[in-house]
Amino acid sequence: MSTLTRLDPSHLPAIIALHHRVIADLPPGNAATETDQFFADHLGACGQIFGVFDDDRLMAYCVLGLPRDGDPNFGTDHHLSPDLLGQVAHIDGVAVDPNWRGQGWQRRMVEHRIEIARKCGRTIALSTVAPTNFPSLISTVSTGLAIHGLIAKFGGNRFLLRRDIGPDQDAKSARAPDTAIWCASEDLATCRKLLDDGFIGQFCQSSGRGTAPRIGWAPLTSA
Repeated sequence: MSTLTRLDPSHLPAIIALHHRVIADLPPGNAATETDQFFADHLGACGQIFGVFDDDRLMAYCVLGLPRDGDPNFGTDHHLSPDLLGQVAHIDGVAVDPNWRGQGWQRRMVEHRIEIARKCGRTIALSTVAPTNFPSLISTVSTGLAIHGLIAKFGGNRFLLRRDIGPDQDAKSARAPDTAIWCASEDLATCRKLLDDGFIGQFCQSSGRGTAPRIGWAPLTSA
């Protein structure tokens, strides 16, 4: 099976081309449209980008953000204290060629970036996913990132996800507790109420092709 490799500035045109090819096929608001400069910056200055190839054709990429002092930081959306912002890693944008979808690449790319973030000394992994981006939501939550918030961002609604990845952090439970509360990812009113009541979205189950997955919520204290 193909392996993920770190990309460099020579791959920038291929990254941009795949990004726009994938964005064109998505419903409006499901993913952020990034600038060319965003990708250029994340090839070195404030992150890393990894990709996988079929011969010489880039078939998938994923962005790991390693924000510096003064860079935009997802931690501000989570109201992290300033002393924690330097520990944040962004599990940022991904794109997978339509011909390679359904092979588990999104999950693999999240796990790969978490491992690299650890090696870079980061202890808090943060991400954002649109409630209507069903494949990304299922893949991201399955790796242990839990929903801690819901805000307007990147031109639509976004779940705010977090996973603590320090050396003393345990992996999440593989099974939802019997006391979990379930709702569809598109039921934003219920999602907001549960978040306001101190729950986090720790689990996500597919509900069938084309329908919203179910999010399993548990109290933050049991996370």
